[in-house]
Amino acid sequence: MEQITTSGSTAGNIEQKTNQFSLIIQTLVLTGILSLTARLTLPTTKVALSKPPLPQYSLLKSVTNAVLQDVSQDSGLPVSKFRIVATEQQTWSDDCLGVNSLGILCTEMRVPGWQVTVASEQTRWVYRTNASGSVVKLAQGVDSLVQKSAK
Repeated sequence: MEQITTSGSTAGNIEQKTNQFSLIIQTLVLTGILSLTARLTLPTTKVALSKPPLPQYSLLKSVTNAVLQDVSQDSGLPVSKFRIVATEQQTWSDDCLGVNSLGILCTEMRVPGWQVTVASEQTRWVYRTNASGSVVKLAQGVDSLVQKSAK
């Protein structure tokens, strides 16, 4: 019969496994220390999850001129008789700037622009424009301040 020999004793196997376990524990401890040290020494940066507020822009000269020209034509008074008393950035829900006229089809799309209140000595007008002032509409009946003087 053949004799089967085992390499190493049982005590040797236990010692080898104990050494491996010790190395694993040492590695985990060292990794944890390095991780903690790196977190403490590296600068922290904050990531903004919300969108910053939109910047407030002032009314473009082209928008101002377009509105004043329109109110001047509407009223028959010179531009010098009017002043802009209020402006507010708006996003309109359609290309008609939310001012629907009978028989005109409006395309639903978001249009950034302005609501501009113009005053003379006795009357106020509220206008709606796109961002550039290329589209200007009197918001008649939209706001209680809207009054159109007799021509």
